[in-house]
Amino acid sequence: MKPQALIAASLLLLINGCAPQSADWEDAEEAERDSEAVQLCADGPTVKGIDVSEFQGSVNWPAVRADGVRYAFIRVSDGTTFKDQRFAQNWAGAKSAGVLRGAYQFFRANQDPKAQAELLLASMGPLDASDLPPVLDVETANGVAGATLLAKVRTWLDIVETKTGRKPLIYTSIGFWETLPAAPDLADYPLWVANYGVSCPHVPEEWSRWTFWQKTDTGTVAGISGGVDVNAFNGSFAELEQFRDGDKSMLPLAVGWTRQADGRYDFRTEAAAAVVRVDYRVDGFSVGGATRFLGADFPDSYSFFLEKTGRLFEVVGFDDEDQEVARGRGSLDVTADTAVFIRQAGEKVYEIGLERAPSGVASIEVRADGFLLVDGVSGKSRSTRLAVKSSFSKLGERNFALTTFNADGSKRGTLKRTFTLK
Repeated sequence: MKPQALIAASLLLLINGCAPQSADWEDAEEAERDSEAVQLCADGPTVKGIDVSEFQGSVNWPAVRADGVRYAFIRVSDGTTFKDQRFAQNWAGAKSAGVLRGAYQFFRANQDPKAQAELLLASMGPLDASDLPPVLDVETANGVAGATLLAKVRTWLDIVETKTGRKPLIYTSIGFWETLPAAPDLADYPLWVANYGVSCPHVPEEWSRWTFWQKTDTGTVAGISGGVDVNAFNGSFAELEQFRDGDKSMLPLAVGWTRQADGRYDFRTEAAAAVVRVDYRVDGFSVGGATRFLGADFPDSYSFFLEKTGRLFEVVGFDDEDQEVARGRGSLDVTADTAVFIRQAGEKVYEIGLERAPSGVASIEVRADGFLLVDGVSGKSRSTRLAVKSSFSKLGERNFALTTFNADGSKRGTLKRTFTLK
């Protein structure tokens, strides 16, 4: 991989700390994205690895392993039009030599993301228990608008995660990523960041930690002629094995909020007994938290200072050892008038509805990608409680349409939202 835009350390203004406090972060989210860059060093020890393509020629994998390389990412293709001629050879060779392997695909934003994902899955085949998660290499827009590129990225990620059961990595450089619109939802995916010539890499604002760091493209490794990309894993080899094996299953959190007359939002969360503390986040920024000592529903409140629709609301739950064990998410409209909400109510269960509906609205219908949902509470598709709770077998990005009706059954209008279910 060759990142298209790498940022020199001497040109970056670093920000101390992660998120502004209280109301200040509302203004900070409007700032230039390149001012949000943070330089992050490894948590402790690191593990050496490489990434290769056909450009490295024939690789002597036993020699690579003997030189201290513990893992390798191997290119499947450049989009759908160019399959790497040495992928199969490298894929088998790395495993045979005892090098942990992962597959990556150079993403072309002007091509079909579904076709690209299917090509990677077919080339890679079923993953072994010893394989690392797949990687999406995002470093060029190919003339595609940033919002469109990110939508295609989400499609690829959803397909690969669904098919493999593994959360893919995102590979990028800060110089490219921060030309795109903010995408706080993608911070759930592990980051592989490219940044050369620095002691610690600069990381896009969406992430607070890097998992892999591509340190150079001119490294020297036994068994490979010429320069090769050399990487560091953020952790020990035992932690790399834990990462390979996947995160422990997250408990679902049922999240909710109520808007008070003064504009304040009261947050609450239903959680299993293992959860003793929660952190509330909006658009990736922490806005508060609570412990079980304060109440079984983890009460907290927050007042917003900017109106905005479709705000990403997340709750992260921690156990008594302060380990993350649970997550829940939703979308809320911070507006003075009609507001759409989407909130997780359990594992693969979400509720979609209206807060502060216009006067006279008596019922709603909700469609997901054109399919009419049945409310799990009332058992009806047209809900007089102005919300529909539904269980979803298909997660990922969904397009919701909420149609409102008068008491006589006449249609009032339709509101639309897009949200990624996880």
